[in-house]
Amino acid sequence: PLSGFDYSGSLTEMVLLGNIAIRIGEKLCWDGPNMKCTNVPKANEYVHRRYRQGWTL
Repeated sequence: PLSGFDYSGSLTEMVLLGNIAIRIGEKLCWDGPNMKCTNVPKANEYVHRRYRQGWTL
């Protein structure tokens, strides 16, 4: 394949983290296995979506 998930998954994660860092305006320390920013708690609001009551995936 041209681009497998082993490559594109981590690349996409880094690009999206860059967007969060720009939005927050701070350097982020990322805990990949737990999908959590360890030094700026506010950044975690952008990692996982909160759904309105009655709407879930």
